[in-house]
Amino acid sequence: MSRRSLHAESINVSLTRFLSAPSTGHNLLLVGSWEIQHMDYIRSFLFAPGSNIAVMQKALNSAADAVILDLEDAVSIAEKETAREQVVDLLASSERSQRVYVRINGWDTPWGRADLENVLAGSIDGIILPKAESPEIVAEVAGSLPQHCDFIPLVETARGLLNAYAVAACHERISRLAFGAVDFTADIGIAYPKNGISLLYARSQLVIVSRAADLLPPVDTVFPDLADASGFAAELDQVRQLGMFGKLAIHPKQLELIHAAFTPSRQKIAEAQKVVKAFENAERQGVAALEIEGQFVDYPVYRQALKLVALAGTLLPDSKGQA
Repeated sequence: MSRRSLHAESINVSLTRFLSAPSTGHNLLLVGSWEIQHMDYIRSFLFAPGSNIAVMQKALNSAADAVILDLEDAVSIAEKETAREQVVDLLASSERSQRVYVRINGWDTPWGRADLENVLAGSIDGIILPKAESPEIVAEVAGSLPQHCDFIPLVETARGLLNAYAVAACHERISRLAFGAVDFTADIGIAYPKNGISLLYARSQLVIVSRAADLLPPVDTVFPDLADASGFAAELDQVRQLGMFGKLAIHPKQLELIHAAFTPSRQKIAEAQKVVKAFENAERQGVAALEIEGQFVDYPVYRQALKLVALAGTLLPDSKGQA
């Protein structure tokens, strides 16, 4: 099975239609002989330390699209075994409405392999692998996962960034990459930047390698300053413009801004629907380039509008994705 078929659904038909599958919430946008794919949109991934049962329960009751039960950096060495047991117990007993991932410890640590073996016995949606640098190791971990299990390598080092394409392309189980900038800045010897300039190259590189490897857009790093709401909003705007989608979070109070940043506004949806409708009307008359309210529209602009309509249909089902 190809990577594309694992993370998207597509079909060729002669008409433009938008179909919704109520049982799954997945959407198909069907456009002529082109493939506009369903994307597995996850706006927020909220971390919760595996050593703290109360915080994990709070995360599972939050508005996060996905929760990451963390066995790595949020857990002290003395608590590694206990945290693993608590996560396994929680996975076996908890009802939840959002997706649940587990960040295991590094594959080269004393705990990584046991983490994976134990958490896979529970009900989880995916695995996060920290410090992803070696495509051979990433492929080994990916090959250990069951068919239903998503896999997200976390790029957190200079070596990981240099090897990002090889990591991204090494196994079809990988859906997207994620960026860990707190470890990355420590690795290259700088402070976490307030304006994001020193992370511009790393973020852009992850966007480019993700697209080249046919992955979903990369998920951005946590924003460590909970008191800096304006800085957080500015960073969200920047990473969205760079082509990333989704954000790692360390506190439920960050979720509202994250969701607002990665959910298209009603105005943007209406504009995209107008472009789709006008372009399709023109195309039926043999016209493939036109002006709509001062904007030049051709096939690339049309396809971008279709993607936004598909996103709206996934995140805002009441919009129905209709043009």
